[in-house]
Amino acid sequence: MLKRFKNSYYSKIMVVCIAAVCLITAIVLPLCSSLIHRQERSEDLKNYDLTLSSLASSFASRQNTLAVSLTPLFADEDKYESLCGMYRSRSKKVPAEYSGDVTDLLSSVCFSDPYCCGALLLTVTGHLYQYNSINETLVPLNLRGLDEPLTHYELQVFTDSQLETLSNDLEKPSSRLYGISTSVFDEHDGTVDYLGALIFLYSTSEYENLIASADLFPESNFSLLDEDHNIIFSSDDSYDSAENLLLNTSAPDSLEQASFTGTLSGETYYASTLCDSRYGFYTAYQIPSSLFTHSDILRILTVLSACICLAAILLYLIAFRISDRKIHSIQQGMNLVGMNNLSYRLPVPKGNDEFTQITRSFNRMCDALQRNVEKAYLYEIAQRKAELYAMQTSINPHFLYNALEQIRVQILKGGYGDASRMLLLLSRMYRNQTRRNLYITVAEECSQSENLINFYMYRYGDFEYEFDIHSSVKLYGIPKNTLQPLIENYFVHGFIPDSEENLLTISAQPLYREGELWISFCVEDNGASIGENELKLLKEKLASPVMSRNEDNGFALSNVNHRLKLVFGEDSHLDPGIGSDGKGFAVRFKIPAILPEDLQKS
Repeated sequence: MLKRFKNSYYSKIMVVCIAAVCLITAIVLPLCSSLIHRQERSEDLKNYDLTLSSLASSFASRQNTLAVSLTPLFADEDKYESLCGMYRSRSKKVPAEYSGDVTDLLSSVCFSDPYCCGALLLTVTGHLYQYNSINETLVPLNLRGLDEPLTHYELQVFTDSQLETLSNDLEKPSSRLYGISTSVFDEHDGTVDYLGALIFLYSTSEYENLIASADLFPESNFSLLDEDHNIIFSSDDSYDSAENLLLNTSAPDSLEQASFTGTLSGETYYASTLCDSRYGFYTAYQIPSSLFTHSDILRILTVLSACICLAAILLYLIAFRISDRKIHSIQQGMNLVGMNNLSYRLPVPKGNDEFTQITRSFNRMCDALQRNVEKAYLYEIAQRKAELYAMQTSINPHFLYNALEQIRVQILKGGYGDASRMLLLLSRMYRNQTRRNLYITVAEECSQSENLINFYMYRYGDFEYEFDIHSSVKLYGIPKNTLQPLIENYFVHGFIPDSEENLLTISAQPLYREGELWISFCVEDNGASIGENELKLLKEKLASPVMSRNEDNGFALSNVNHRLKLVFGEDSHLDPGIGSDGKGFAVRFKIPAILPEDLQKS
């Protein structure tokens, strides 16, 4: 092989091309991988930035629209007076004279916001009430105290943990809440009295749904925090502390976003913080950088690069064997022709070199060989047909000898009438034999077999016989004189003259093999049985060539067996054995269901 490589100009050229392709691939792959990785990371982080912006906008909108939602509080002066009266009350219980108006007032506010699930009423008198928007009830709570003082006349955000510290009796309408408080005040004669805070409760499911719809990595974390870094919302449900969050907490002058890379617990994160100076909160996310190391496109690119290199090597191997391919093609053609694929022809290459001339000469040789083989095949078919006809006609003298012998016996006994009727049946059978067709229907074969049985009745007297032929198989073909030798064999070897229970049964039933219809035949009697050694000897005789045997015993069965194999193949052969009741003798065989005219054509 090395010697052929040294003498091959094309192989050397291909080695240079393959080396160039592999070198370019090795240089381009890392560069493309880096660019694709950066582009994918940028696209993914852009989705995170959009989600972060949507989260901040949603939270800012929640506070901005609260002022609009409070319009019903001031629109109805009577109900607002009831609200102020409730805030001035020093009773721990809900004042009955104010509860109806206050409930209607809070219901109208909560109805305008699907995420508002209730409110807390904190009065300067030290009372705390909870409004439940689901069942529209107003109940008093035990006030524990405030960790931080309320800011008068400004919106103030309460985290979930801060709401829980207000009272042990707080009934949370959602698993995670946050609150936005506004001041309740009363104005009389130019004097404004601060009465307490009204804290509207909101579910964090709004932000959970927003993040879930963005289809982001589940390992990422989004957070909402107030100016003191108290966690308002966390997508991974960690509300305890902000120590595990990467934040850029520089005081913003306006709404701005700061993206950066940080390390936390030994792992690198991509993080970004969006600061809203108007409402005083932070929105942040952080994503493990390890999530961006695996990419389907990078894997595809790597596989593609490997395929390019392998394809280049394969191309080299193909080019290296160009000079050998034509020789291999000729050898392959010779092998195929040697395996009896006589229709195979070598593709003639372009040009007029030595290989082209050899290919054309080989194809001409195959053409001549195929013609000779076809002639031999047609001759073989004709010879097999002649053999089948010879075996078909060989039964006739054999049967004639037996029939004439039986008629002679009847004459010797003085049964001239029976002998006359036997001659009539014999003439009918031989009139049918004079027809040159080799195949008849199952129904015709059974009719001729019944004539033969009636013929034997005149010699052996009355006995029982039965034809069990399924109607669906009567129209299919069978070689002529297939059943008669089997019936004759019964009268020669199986019939018991002294018995009054002699019974001969001929059956033909449909049989399905691998989805194809076959016909199963059985000629069975209850007469003399056959021993194991005799059965074994009979099967050996059936397996030997019938025309090469000299003895007469078993000739008829061998003849039928060989004819079935000639016509239908090795699967169709006689299977002698013991009868179904464990006594007598039975011969079984099966043939495919083929019409007589189709058998004649084939």
